[in-house]
Amino acid sequence: MKGAMKPIARMLLLLAIFLPEQLLAQPLKVGVSFAIPPYVIEGDNRGIELDLLKEAFAGSGYDPSFEYLPLERTFRLFESGKLDAIINVRRGMVDTLFLTRPVITFHNRIFSLRTTHISTLDDLHSKRVTAFQRARIILGGEFATMANQNPHYEEVAKQQGQVHQLMRGRVDAVVLEERVFYYYLDQLIATAQAGERYERNQVRQADLFPPTVYHFAFRSADALKLFNDRLEAMKKDGSYQRIFELYGAKP
Repeated sequence: MKGAMKPIARMLLLLAIFLPEQLLAQPLKVGVSFAIPPYVIEGDNRGIELDLLKEAFAGSGYDPSFEYLPLERTFRLFESGKLDAIINVRRGMVDTLFLTRPVITFHNRIFSLRTTHISTLDDLHSKRVTAFQRARIILGGEFATMANQNPHYEEVAKQQGQVHQLMRGRVDAVVLEERVFYYYLDQLIATAQAGERYERNQVRQADLFPPTVYHFAFRSADALKLFNDRLEAMKKDGSYQRIFELYGAKP
């Protein structure tokens, strides 16, 4: 019959109506090279940064998936177009055309028990200090000098262990990102064994390093714009802050 819908066209229309949204969504492969709670909890595909990204793309027609990779490979695959997006990008690491607006700010601090007073980096020279890996490269020349001259300085891969060592008096100071430190401290408080007692007010922190602003990066201009728009909307409607609060943190 003239004007009747052709069978193929009808089938496509029905598929568009009834197929689950995730089957129609455009894949978005996201490279993740920084897998440290509370920002990224790899085993659960969640954390502050992953939740921010998922919330931004909810119902958008994009379907984010996460690939956990070493740092250098993450950037190499992004530059070659094999990844659609990456998180935790500082200015200068990729072309600014790919960068979102600032997403999150990290604050590296020096933590000690209240009985240990630290107000300058010189105070660390004679202390037992543990720091996150590559801290002597990331935190500047003065910190690197202290690290090189201090025989009791150590860099470790497991940040949870740093917090345990400090609270049990095995080190004098730890250098760690603020939200990471308190995430693991709150876990330690919640799981303390009989005879152990830990509280936030046992700790003092020294703010001796400048903050680090991180962006995400997207190869697609459309995905980049959508993320920027949604990020601003999330900050206005409170969902940005609520994601931080889920992990005991503040923006």
